[in-house]
Amino acid sequence: MKKQFLGLAAIVIAVSASAFTTTHKYSTYFYRYTSSSHAQTDIQNISNYVRQDLTCGDGANVCGVYLATNKPTGQQPVTSEFNSEQSALWASQQNGSPSDANIDMKE
Repeated sequence: MKKQFLGLAAIVIAVSASAFTTTHKYSTYFYRYTSSSHAQTDIQNISNYVRQDLTCGDGANVCGVYLATNKPTGQQPVTSEFNSEQSALWASQQNGSPSDANIDMKE
């Protein structure tokens, strides 16, 4: 009986903890990639990203990145936050799929 209770308690804790997780490592403040270039220097250039509320569909090219700071629409992301995602953005472009949950792709 004690083993069943412990097993049930573990399941309840796991389910309740998963209810508080998000799909993105950061909050959902989206910075859209504005260039049509697929070159590494452009994908990793902070000047090519601006804050927007719109997200993208599915696809094989980088569309944007979710970061922690909510800046006004049209502004570039916080440099330190963007820098932490630079290599993942390029890896996503190379692989044709998101390297982590903060990256959104498009056609």
